[in-house]
Amino acid sequence: MSLKLQKVTVEDFDTMMNHANIYPPGDDLVGPPTPFFWPVLSQEEAQQRLQLHMTKQKSRFLGDPTATYLKVIDEETQEIVSIARWHYYPNGFSYEDAIGWEIHTAVKGQPFPKGMNVELHNFILTERDLERKNWLLKDEPCWILMHLVTRGSQRGRGAAGMLITWGVEKAKAEGVPAYLEASALAKPLYERYGFKQIGNPLELDLRTHGVDLNLKMAKMGILPSKVEL
Repeated sequence: MSLKLQKVTVEDFDTMMNHANIYPPGDDLVGPPTPFFWPVLSQEEAQQRLQLHMTKQKSRFLGDPTATYLKVIDEETQEIVSIARWHYYPNGFSYEDAIGWEIHTAVKGQPFPKGMNVELHNFILTERDLERKNWLLKDEPCWILMHLVTRGSQRGRGAAGMLITWGVEKAKAEGVPAYLEASALAKPLYERYGFKQIGNPLELDLRTHGVDLNLKMAKMGILPSKVEL
């Protein structure tokens, strides 16, 4: 069964939200770090998590001009098996402009769902984005891969590579850097497409947020030949 790369449409968010109704719990397109701070076991939990996640993604799709959402579909079944969100910043990454899209903000009368560690979510993404001022080229145009996820049952088919390649080729054609942050498990995948680690990993102590762990993220990039790591 062959795969095809396409741009996401607004209707796709309803399709992806329905995955929690038709696939086993967690076999959906909720991207990291959400599964880390909000694990699910039941269909009801998966539905709740997916609805919140995709509602926020849809809002960003409609409102963030830096974002390009891509999907990979199975051409035989037309199922969406993987998605990614690449961002282009013509004047460099701006924490102040971007962070509002990343964090969850409380709304009066609308409590966060049970099981969601919103403080941990906001901590991870705030620290990740704040760190970018220390390793991205300042005020320089760039592409950043901020979101990539493949349904668990569809991994190993090459969908992620198609989504990575799209952004890498864009950056190379324009002569600008491509950046991302990667977990230890994902780092070898990105290295296969030319990404190299830049400096030391970002390390976060999650104990104050209820998780007994030091989280490490590799800062990675593909830079134009005129720029040295």
